[in-house]
Amino acid sequence: MPLRLFVLVSLVLLVFLEGCRVATDLGRECTLVKKNPDGGPGSVFILESELPDAGTQSDAGTKDYISFGATQCEDLVCVRNANTPKTGVAGAVASGYCSRPCVPNASTGCPAANSDDENDTNNNLTCRALLLDEQTLAEICTNDPGRCQQIAGTLSPYFCARSVITTTP
Repeated sequence: MPLRLFVLVSLVLLVFLEGCRVATDLGRECTLVKKNPDGGPGSVFILESELPDAGTQSDAGTKDYISFGATQCEDLVCVRNANTPKTGVAGAVASGYCSRPCVPNASTGCPAANSDDENDTNNNLTCRALLLDEQTLAEICTNDPGRCQQIAGTLSPYFCARSVITTTP
């Protein structure tokens, strides 16, 4: 009988401790997708070759990429930071990490799936603006509902994202 009680208490404690951390996929790897260019249903992968190389465009390396419809992510949002290096593999699919909309300075924050990422400055997720400002997003959705759907109907530019690490030459 004492062994059963010990096992039961251990299981309850395990469930309780696991319950303290909300299950999430934030920060897990995902693949960037775009609308099917032939107009058909579904989406297709974005290739790294479609993203600008550093130094080839004036804004290369300064734009984050956000992809709506990434099925690997519970909120269907995949983000690739501006400074993410390319793999150098021909035909490589562009990857990023799962994200979700957030509210700046909210107590819920952006807890990563891997708790070690929260103490790692390269992988820590914070709530930051990735899209146009709120007023511009609202105007797009009012004036062109179809375009609004392409950006997942969001009226907020804020998503859980990693900091953009800048390197000095």
